[in-house]
Amino acid sequence: MIYIADPNPWLAMYAQPLHTRLTPPTADLQDFLSEYGLTHGLPEKVSLDASIDWQDTLAQALAPLPESLLDTLEKSILGIFFAKGLDASGFTDMVALGDGSNNIGFVIVLDSQAFSQPSANAWASWKENSAFITDPQVQISVEIATPENDHRIQALRFLLLHEFGHILATMTDLCPQDWSFTLPKLAGHFSKLSWQTSGSKAIRPEQNFPHREKISFYRQPALHASQALDLYRDLARTSFPTLYASMDVQEDFAECFATYVHTELLGQPYHMQVTIDGNPVYRSDDFWASARASEKKRYMRNLLEALAHNNASHTFQGLAPFLRMSLNGADLRSHAQSLLVQANQDQENAILWMNLATGFLCLKMRDMGLAIQEQALSLQRLYRRPANCQPPRFRLLMIMTPGDLSENTPIDCLLENSPVELLYYYASVEQPLPSPMPEHDAVMVALSDSQANRALLLAVQASLLDHARPVINPPHLLPNVNRDQLSELLQGISGLDMPRTHRLTRSQVVTRLSMQRPAEATDHNALPSLPLIIRPVGSQAGNDLARITQATELADYLKQVQSTAFFVSRFVDYSSQDGQFRKYRIAMLRGQPFICHMAISSDWMVHYVNAGMYDSADKRAEEGAFMQNFASFAARHQSALAAIYQRLQLDYLCIDCAETKDGKLLVFEIDHIMAVHAMDSASLFPFKAGQIAKLQQAFEQYLYALQPQPLLESA
Repeated sequence: MIYIADPNPWLAMYAQPLHTRLTPPTADLQDFLSEYGLTHGLPEKVSLDASIDWQDTLAQALAPLPESLLDTLEKSILGIFFAKGLDASGFTDMVALGDGSNNIGFVIVLDSQAFSQPSANAWASWKENSAFITDPQVQISVEIATPENDHRIQALRFLLLHEFGHILATMTDLCPQDWSFTLPKLAGHFSKLSWQTSGSKAIRPEQNFPHREKISFYRQPALHASQALDLYRDLARTSFPTLYASMDVQEDFAECFATYVHTELLGQPYHMQVTIDGNPVYRSDDFWASARASEKKRYMRNLLEALAHNNASHTFQGLAPFLRMSLNGADLRSHAQSLLVQANQDQENAILWMNLATGFLCLKMRDMGLAIQEQALSLQRLYRRPANCQPPRFRLLMIMTPGDLSENTPIDCLLENSPVELLYYYASVEQPLPSPMPEHDAVMVALSDSQANRALLLAVQASLLDHARPVINPPHLLPNVNRDQLSELLQGISGLDMPRTHRLTRSQVVTRLSMQRPAEATDHNALPSLPLIIRPVGSQAGNDLARITQATELADYLKQVQSTAFFVSRFVDYSSQDGQFRKYRIAMLRGQPFICHMAISSDWMVHYVNAGMYDSADKRAEEGAFMQNFASFAARHQSALAAIYQRLQLDYLCIDCAETKDGKLLVFEIDHIMAVHAMDSASLFPFKAGQIAKLQQAFEQYLYALQPQPLLESA
């Protein structure tokens, strides 16, 4: 325990973003560290280390962690501090008033010298080897990072996850008596999974193994490296993820939490290898994929879901956390059921209802989701998704429309864990802007240009005419992305092909398509001949999209699809020489292109989720190479991309496109409501996060540039 006399300077730390809480406000922590060094008999004085600025590194280490976890940590960690001379990687402790009357929060102290290791894997291997007396014939190595992620940030993140585990343990049956804090109790009975009681050494007999009680890291090892092979083989028969976890129940929980989040949520590796005389003799399995981890895996999954549920009751979540759960295989249905129970217990909580609506819409339970959304909007129409710091660096007011997930720009998926606060206002024709107007730095018109939204767009447009703040994607420009209007705007651009889109009624489809003669190649205004593409007006994501190659197929299609109006266009065979179809998603910010993904499929109708990208390492390797070398693609189509921006004038948009066999940019669709994210498994798609980060950083810098600059005083 770290006892302080005056809590106010420490409590003021909570107003700062977590990654900036790096300097203790009083001398109490240094006094504690000095005493800590003496108590533990450390050879050097333990002192705070301000020689390195860790702020950016810490921000990057925290960025990919789940929002619900970060929200909990923001409210419970007073600071993350660096020191020299700990003779360990770090520790977590509680700060309390000197009279012991009140605990005010946790501090994490990390040894800056531990990060002198050249890489994440080197740090992890150094830590693991500290448990053994060295033997030149025996090498023990640990892999916690793929080659492209083998850097200090990864090491810092893994170490922090371990320390965060100690904090989350206070929300379970493992909370030490003197560490009681205002965090809710979310889960219990972890100790029984490997331990007889909550006592630190009371291990269950079947989990014990020879020499376990001699394990000691960092200082004066009692085990020889020649014993490592037998020790790790014995460990592999237990439910401990690491050797460190087997020391006591608190370290077991912290290591389970760290390795679970690291591998299962963040998609990073964790493997240990023993090499003797230059020959690899043992490599650990994937613990969390093994049968021995089943109980602890269920526990960790439930703990994190409970954390998300607790966060959901008071924080509007938007789409991002639900999409992340879906992509990571989490039990979204159970999460929605839990939200439903909470909402029924707190029926005036609009945030709960809105989060629940998003959950049901993600489960494709559209009618239920929209009904719940209507319930939420009857209570309030303005929702706030917090920034990762307070006060936020930027406040963006999003003008939304009630409806399905595809009705609005999901910008929160791009701006996850960012300094940008998002204010979601669900507009109506009667009240197109919120009243009173919340404090904001810019407005982004996020609603789609569907036929149902035309009146709303006009109302929003009229209300924003004299708005005092910048408007991103002004409403009068949004009709430019409507399919038929877009195809007209993009005609006549050198190096670009977008087949002209014709809007036809159902009767026109029957009379004008089924009986028409092939069009002349020079008649660009003529209806397309077979083969052609047809889809209902207003459909998204390929719903009821079909390629028609003969009249009988058209008749069958019209029997199945009962729409009253359709878009039809010429079909372009854009397959490559290998017969595969390659489709690209490109985001454009003020005319600058950014690659989002590339999908490869044997089907002409390419959707990323069913193109086999998750199953094929070859396809992922090609996508990674393409994204890495996107600059050459952008340069090849520079004039076409520039023309798109010049004709549409939208600040932010996304393009689904391909390349024709003669090298043109083939545009399928342009819209501002497409999803862009970096939520796919980092182990499968290690190249994506860095590419999407470029867009996120550019978008944030674009927003900051919209803020009025302070006037310089004259000398």
